[in-house]
Amino acid sequence: MQELTGNGKKRKFITYDELNTSLPDELVDPSKIDELLVYLAGFHVDLVESSRAPSPHIVQEQELVAAKQVHKSHQSMGGEDATDTDEEEMSEEAEASLKADLAEALQEATNRRIDDPVRMYLTQMGEIRLLTRPEEIRLAKKIETCRMIFRRKVLENDYSISSCVEILEMVHNGELPFDRTMKISTAEDNAKNKIAARIPYNLKTVRRLLDLNRIDWELLENSSRLSHSKIAELKATIHSRRRKMATLIEELSLRTSRVQPLLRKLAKISERMRRLEVDLERSDRKPDMFDPEDVMVMRDELSGMRSLLLDSPDHLEESVQDIKTVFDEYEHAKRDLSGGNLRLVVSIAKKYRNRGLSFLDIIQEGNTGLMRAVDKYEYKRGYKFSTYATWWIRQAITRAIADHARTIRIPVHMIETMSKLRNISKGLLQELGREPTIEEMAKIADMPLSEVRRVLKISKHPISLDRPVGESEDSYFGDFIEDDGADNPTDTATQEMLRQRIEQVLKTLTYREREIIKLRYGIGDGYTYTLEEVGRIFKVTRERVRQVEAKAIRKLQHPVRSRKLAGFIDSSELDVEAPEEL
Repeated sequence: MQELTGNGKKRKFITYDELNTSLPDELVDPSKIDELLVYLAGFHVDLVESSRAPSPHIVQEQELVAAKQVHKSHQSMGGEDATDTDEEEMSEEAEASLKADLAEALQEATNRRIDDPVRMYLTQMGEIRLLTRPEEIRLAKKIETCRMIFRRKVLENDYSISSCVEILEMVHNGELPFDRTMKISTAEDNAKNKIAARIPYNLKTVRRLLDLNRIDWELLENSSRLSHSKIAELKATIHSRRRKMATLIEELSLRTSRVQPLLRKLAKISERMRRLEVDLERSDRKPDMFDPEDVMVMRDELSGMRSLLLDSPDHLEESVQDIKTVFDEYEHAKRDLSGGNLRLVVSIAKKYRNRGLSFLDIIQEGNTGLMRAVDKYEYKRGYKFSTYATWWIRQAITRAIADHARTIRIPVHMIETMSKLRNISKGLLQELGREPTIEEMAKIADMPLSEVRRVLKISKHPISLDRPVGESEDSYFGDFIEDDGADNPTDTATQEMLRQRIEQVLKTLTYREREIIKLRYGIGDGYTYTLEEVGRIFKVTRERVRQVEAKAIRKLQHPVRSRKLAGFIDSSELDVEAPEEL
């Protein structure tokens, strides 16, 4: 580790592969990882993606460019003898040969067309080399390290912490399932009870730290009277509390699937804050571009978002970009580990052919099990990844066959009954020389006649809509069935006209009225905000939001505006009298 940190200080960066190789297997404590990251950040050492070697064609082109530069330097020094001429001819020949090889390779790739999708998949899969045991361990360590860093960086934000507190409160109150929300270690006894008992104490501490951070943030917002040392001290204190809160949340083992959506939310908020900043800068340069009331509302919205996140737009954008970099590295390591085991999926899928699913579908279902195994794999237990992944692949394939082999899923016990009746039917056919009746099958199977009829009806396979009709195969069975679910072009055009007309009507309102109507009725994103949520964004009371909403509704009910939308109301709804003019 000392050698790693020494090299990082010199180069000002450390790759993820170097960090994974240097970390001992016993270093799995999140607090230790956090201390290491803080130590590296103190020396301005960044974690970057592993450098990848360039392709041979790029190397040849680089060598060719270097040879040209050397040749030009010789010419500038006056070397115009026969040796320089020969070198120039050799360089031109090498360049022409390289271009010809590249063109031939591209032409060969273009001409090589594979019509069979299975063959195409197997050909592309064969180009991915297998992983050795050390490479599996390296990728598994990289996945675990990147996952840990990703979670810590996401949780070192007051908005993310508040969202996690809400989720954990719902788990504690029984509103969310414990097993699907929390990651429980099967190797530790009573892990579920220990985590459940720890939730109220950790949440109490986290809430107190959130309140302290909000108090310090309000001091920073009014930092005109504070010294530079006091500002730096407050920022360091807030950051220290965030690390402590992230540690407390990590102790509760919240699933990564609950943390990943927070990155998307932070990215959307960062984008919105950046857009507001740009609009405010444009309004400062050109005061006539925006209405003064709209500018005031935008300032209030930006201030409300800063108060919600306790962060500045610049720092939030930098944090989101840093989190995305770590997340991309995390996903890349997962793809590398799963890509090296695609052959395992194919070898297992071959044993499940002719079960009601196509071979490609079986492979894809096996791939979903492989990706699940990548998320669950623990290299410290000592077994190979392929040994562990085999059971997940088999489980995914068998489950898919049971669920999707038929258009309508049939329970396992019913499949056994169908197989029993099928064997009885074959035996009677050989014995009687004709198709047996339902009564004969029911007598031998010792089943009620109605039950036999029901099972035989269920066992019939549905007809595909793509089944050709006639010998010419010009028409299909689905062509003769009316499609009631198809979109009506008239309805689609009407909906588009209605959307445009609503936008025109809303533009006649002020900025605040328009935004409140959109938020309250979910126009745009489909999510409806409560009065309290809208008031928090615009930093006004719930009653004020209700008043602005009521005023906007009255404006929209004015005949000048309402008649633009009246044509879209059904005739049965037009019996309501038009509102009086305001």
